[in-house]
Amino acid sequence: MFAAAKHARAAAKLNAIERSQATIAFALDGTVTEANPNFLALMGYRLEEVRGRHHRLFVDPAEAEGDAYKAFWDSLRRGEFQSAEYKRLAKGGREVWIRATYNPVLDTRGRTIQIIKFALDITAEKRASTEAAGQIAAIHRSQAVIHFDLDGTVEDANSHFLEALGYEIHEVRGRPHRMFVDEDHAASPEYRAFWEALAGGAYRSGEFKRLGKGGREVWIQASYNPILDASGRPIKVVKYATDITAAKLAAADMAGQVQAAGRSQAVIQFDMDGVIQDANANFLDALGYELDEIKGQHHRMFVTQAYAASAAYAAFWTDLRAGKYSSAVYPRIGKGGRVVWIQATYNPVLDLGGRPFKVVKFATDVTRSMAVRARAIAAAEQTLNRVQAVASASEEMHTTSAAIARQMMQSQEAVGEIQERVAGAGAATEKLGQAAQAMNGVVDAITSIAEKINLLALNATIEAARAGAAGRGFAVVAAEVKNLAGQAQAATTRISGEIAAMQSVSREVGAALVSIRGAVDAVQGFVAQTAAASEQQRATTGEVSTNVQTTATGVAGIARNLDEWLVGVEERRSDERIRTSIPATIEVPPRAGDGPGGAEPTRLPCIIINISESGAKLSVDGKSVPEIFLLHAQGGPPRTCRVMRRQADEVGVRFEAA
Repeated sequence: MFAAAKHARAAAKLNAIERSQATIAFALDGTVTEANPNFLALMGYRLEEVRGRHHRLFVDPAEAEGDAYKAFWDSLRRGEFQSAEYKRLAKGGREVWIRATYNPVLDTRGRTIQIIKFALDITAEKRASTEAAGQIAAIHRSQAVIHFDLDGTVEDANSHFLEALGYEIHEVRGRPHRMFVDEDHAASPEYRAFWEALAGGAYRSGEFKRLGKGGREVWIQASYNPILDASGRPIKVVKYATDITAAKLAAADMAGQVQAAGRSQAVIQFDMDGVIQDANANFLDALGYELDEIKGQHHRMFVTQAYAASAAYAAFWTDLRAGKYSSAVYPRIGKGGRVVWIQATYNPVLDLGGRPFKVVKFATDVTRSMAVRARAIAAAEQTLNRVQAVASASEEMHTTSAAIARQMMQSQEAVGEIQERVAGAGAATEKLGQAAQAMNGVVDAITSIAEKINLLALNATIEAARAGAAGRGFAVVAAEVKNLAGQAQAATTRISGEIAAMQSVSREVGAALVSIRGAVDAVQGFVAQTAAASEQQRATTGEVSTNVQTTATGVAGIARNLDEWLVGVEERRSDERIRTSIPATIEVPPRAGDGPGGAEPTRLPCIIINISESGAKLSVDGKSVPEIFLLHAQGGPPRTCRVMRRQADEVGVRFEAA
């Protein structure tokens, strides 16, 4: 009776196991003899698919070929019990983890007659455990990990923690956590409360300042995690930490820079629509507002209405919303309409996804500098006008000097010709004197002959008288000869007088020519000196003119450089101004009353001091310029201009469409 009862209880226990666990029976050679529904469902087979098949059906082929697998079955056949967690292969190669016992069944003589396995499916548990272990391993690979007991004594630490703090494991194991904090903090109530909370199972996380080996300051982002036992009681504390010292120092440096910028610059923040979120005292002082007067208002309150309504202003905020920063000199409107000039950068701030979420502007008030710039440009333009006037005068002087030099060269050539002619006249006078001297000899010869003829005539008369009547005819002839000789002598006497007079005049002319030659030589010297001086003056005035033109170009460059201070100003016109120094003329048409065929158009000289595609600024007497005129510039076609603004010594014009 008792045996029956015992058998019944054993059967009941076996039925209970059958209902709750997966069971399978094997022959001593490992072939399947029986399997319950739980096992079949777990492995995905039907009974006829496994009965008579060897146990290696459920294991990896590589494992089934190993010595360990053979030894496993040898021990079971010897009646040795086996219990462990096993990886098995279900139908289709699906991996299944079981916690199982392999139980040899003995006969009455203690010999093993079969093997029965009882198993529980722990696949989900194993996967969770593997995942947790993998996560812990990953944490150990990437983070600093240290273990404490509940009173803060170090139990273990990984290599990352030791490297971050600069210790070896034997230097920290068994030491209290307070070795990583300064003495004041370790003695504080806050520190004691911190560890009491951890011992009570409370989790703590945050950024902590810790001391590494040698007192080196280390910042960590850490979590202190109480580990609970099965009853929910804390048994230890594990800290996971990341060294953020470099990031903390960088953040402190960045914060310091931002604070420094906030102390020295005007700072204002906007959302992406341009609505003001905050502004520092420097900005409020520069614009003259209180914070409550601008917070929640739009940025357009600081610009002119015309600019706020323009496409350029809309594009400005579109670019900021796209993450593009803007940097320039901007005119802004302060409280009461006061114009304030600022040198500013608009900086889109990006979130972790790289998307702009607000705009921060850093600005410096440059109103005074801009006023100085305006005065400097005005002075530069005034200087340019004066230099241009000097340039025009020097150019005229150079032209006049060149003309004088040419005339003096011509005078020098004329005086040279006079000198040559005076020399020729002197030579001719000398020849005339020589001819007169020769004529004196001839006259003397004629006079001597006349005297001899006269003497012969006298002798003939005497002989004729002696001859009496026979010589009267001869006497008549002698008388005529004597008369002719007297006339010849009288004529030669007159000729001698005339020659003497001519010689006297010739001598006077010669003396006068000598005097003239001396005067001409002196004039030649003066003309040569004057010509040389005129040539030197022409060269000097040319150099002066060139230098003045260079100075004008330099002054225009200074003015242009002053303009470049404002590169990027929002309200600046789209076409760039170019500083120049171009001579030009303004053609003023004749008045209507002059009638057809009347007066010619008047031309006013001027200087183009800057020019753009749309207009120009001219240095000229502004009062004499009509509203519309034709501008002639060197190297370009005439352009019709309309006066847009007029001052005493300059006008601003707009080019009209042709």
